[in-house]
Amino acid sequence: MDVATGDVLNWIVMIIVGGIAGAIAARVIKGDSFGLLINTLLGIAGGVVGGFLFGLLNINAGSGIVKIVEEQFSVTLPENIIGMIISATVGAIIILFVAKTLGLGRMRR
Repeated sequence: MDVATGDVLNWIVMIIVGGIAGAIAARVIKGDSFGLLINTLLGIAGGVVGGFLFGLLNINAGSGIVKIVEEQFSVTLPENIIGMIISATVGAIIILFVAKTLGLGRMRR
């Protein structure tokens, strides 16, 4: 695999993880979805926030879950994929919580 292919795969994984994390965070905080594009952008931003916080706290989330899935179901996942989803979801929840606390977002009539 060359560098260009690796970069494309990293982008694809980032978009998929962002979409999953954003959708989960939107449902946790708001109880509904913002739509595919906004959920994905929220999840990607949450990945930055969550990755920073988890790194700061020296937390490696999800590595045990990947091993269990591999042993039980013979499915090989990238070692950090579950941790990426967890940290991105936590980061997105933090972003939504702060935005909601500050009164940012759509005004309801």
